[in-house]
Amino acid sequence: MAAPRHDFATPRLPSLPRFLVVGVLLAAIAYAWAALPGPAPGPTQIPPKAPPKVAVPELDRALLATARDDERSQRLQIEEAPVRHLLAKALDVGPATAHALGMPDRPSDVRAVRADLAAHKGRWLWFVGELEDLSGPRSGHPVLGQSIFEATLRLADGERVLFCCTEPPAADVTPGTFVRAEGFLLKLVDRTYPSTRKCEHAPFLVGRALQRDWPAWGPVQALSPELFAGLDDSTAWPGDLASRTLEADQTPATWQLAAFARDAAANWPAARWAAAPLLTNEEHDRLRSGKVERGAPFRIQGTVVQRTTLAAPANPAGITTWTAVWLQVREYGGGVVVPVWLPHRLPDLPERAAVEVHGLWYRWLVYESIQDERRRTPLFVAAALVPRGSVGNDSPHAAWVWLPIGATVSLLAVAWARRRRVRADLAHATALDERRRRRAAAANRTDHAGNP
Repeated sequence: MAAPRHDFATPRLPSLPRFLVVGVLLAAIAYAWAALPGPAPGPTQIPPKAPPKVAVPELDRALLATARDDERSQRLQIEEAPVRHLLAKALDVGPATAHALGMPDRPSDVRAVRADLAAHKGRWLWFVGELEDLSGPRSGHPVLGQSIFEATLRLADGERVLFCCTEPPAADVTPGTFVRAEGFLLKLVDRTYPSTRKCEHAPFLVGRALQRDWPAWGPVQALSPELFAGLDDSTAWPGDLASRTLEADQTPATWQLAAFARDAAANWPAARWAAAPLLTNEEHDRLRSGKVERGAPFRIQGTVVQRTTLAAPANPAGITTWTAVWLQVREYGGGVVVPVWLPHRLPDLPERAAVEVHGLWYRWLVYESIQDERRRTPLFVAAALVPRGSVGNDSPHAAWVWLPIGATVSLLAVAWARRRRVRADLAHATALDERRRRRAAAANRTDHAGNP
């Protein structure tokens, strides 16, 4: 008797070439979307030319080493040659150069300087205190036509600092006022006069100018409307408010807005920022109408295309470093760049980082693009940038693209796994059927051989 034969119906599944074509197509779409860097700014929309690298002055270390302060007799005298050398070098030091020289973010501590004097000599340091003595001008400057001014500062902890500079002090810089001294540290000095003022192992700095300073404001929790009432950014002639860069716009209004962003707005609840308008084309007309108050909150989503860090001049807000960031905002003007000023040094970010900024509206800024075209853009002040992931995922519609791609890939993976399982089961069943048929055939041959 012949063994029964089992017929297995082969399921109708997509062929392997179809899977490969669909998979490759989806992979190409996903790769193209991930690699897409976002719309590049047009030729008139990119930010101003990046500033050139700052050249720092080279100091003659051998000459500076001739200024000795190991003994009191050496500290009672000041060597003229190294002072003249530093006076000439300090003339070329501005905020950007000071930052490149590694000027610390906070005023130096006299005790810390004494404890590690070798590491501080020749460095660009700064101190803040009350102006006790001011003398000059006197001759002896290495640059023709320049004079020398000398000052003594009394710090809050009672320590004293001696300062030598080139530029005449401003009219409001008089004994008893709050001042700031920036310069190269030459040595420690002693003074025996006047006898009522103890001055021993005092740092001696050589700089460019003595700056007017102010006592610290403390945390700023509210804005003063009077500081912003007279701001006029409607014109853009050279020197007008709208043409001022961060370095030029160091005013009480700028300081207070930055301090308010740092001390108050940065601590607002997330719900308050979520309710703030997003900078888009629709908000442009509202900004241009002049009805938006200075300091109004905005959310700005964009890509970092340029940033610049500079040392802050003297200010009562306690700001020691500024960072100017240019963002490419695709929802605003098709990629118009928007400047944001931050009152601190920004941590390192990957190239073309996608960020969201919780900013406060300040004013309009006019700049010249790399094509030498004047452009007008809104300027904001903020306390921080919040990373938003890679540039490829920066689009608000990215999820609607990735969701179907991910779902399709997942379904293909499940279908392919099922197809392999069905084929394996089918091959196993076919092998069993073939083995049964061979056994049945062998049994039939044996039966016929034994029963002729």
